[in-house]
Amino acid sequence: MTVNSTDIKTNFGKYLELVQHEDIIITRNKKPVAKLIKYSKYRDRDLIRDENGDYTYDNSEISYDEFMEVYKNTDGRFEYLNGVVYQLFPPSHFHQEIVTFIIGEFHNYFKDKKCKPYVSPYDIYFNNSHTKDIVQPDIFVMCDHENIIGDRYYGIPSLVIEVTSPATRNNDLVKKLNLYLTSGIDEYVIFDTKNQNVIQWNFKNKQVEKCITLNKSDIYKSNKFDGLELTLSQIYNN
Repeated sequence: MTVNSTDIKTNFGKYLELVQHEDIIITRNKKPVAKLIKYSKYRDRDLIRDENGDYTYDNSEISYDEFMEVYKNTDGRFEYLNGVVYQLFPPSHFHQEIVTFIIGEFHNYFKDKKCKPYVSPYDIYFNNSHTKDIVQPDIFVMCDHENIIGDRYYGIPSLVIEVTSPATRNNDLVKKLNLYLTSGIDEYVIFDTKNQNVIQWNFKNKQVEKCITLNKSDIYKSNKFDGLELTLSQIYNN
């Protein structure tokens, strides 16, 4: 909702009621100058860090229970990593072209198989790692469907794919790499849009077993799923 500053002054009580349901943008001379938002005891702590630069506002952290209290009352997309909340923003067209191509190939490969591919936004609740973490990988393959509890997935994906963007690249290459390694995932693949290459990790017993970098002329071949391949020139040369 957008209102002018004069109207706010005249009808402040009215807008205090309305702000319980939506944020109010205040304008002066038809230009936005302020935002009136619903009070939240969590908001004051700057809990949410957008995925930019070094991902920090004030280095504050919150508990898992505090995050879940915030999360259930928002329509936004967030990840919770090592006690820190990260806000996810709409990806670029190029990012989505890559995701769309991969998920199309994966759907063909996994047709009539037990394991199935899923695409973001889809929360994975990691409760077996050193901390409770919640992430939304761009694509992941689930084989342990029995770990869907109450419409939430608490399992360990067999394969995870992240497609980087300028805002998420550091997280994908460092924080999520560590999370996926220590959680027991078998294969983690990063499509690095900055360098237009692919980094493929394979883990065994929570240790790095293999790591290779592929360029746009190579073919990605999964070490977890026999015959699962992606021709990278079809992705990076389009």
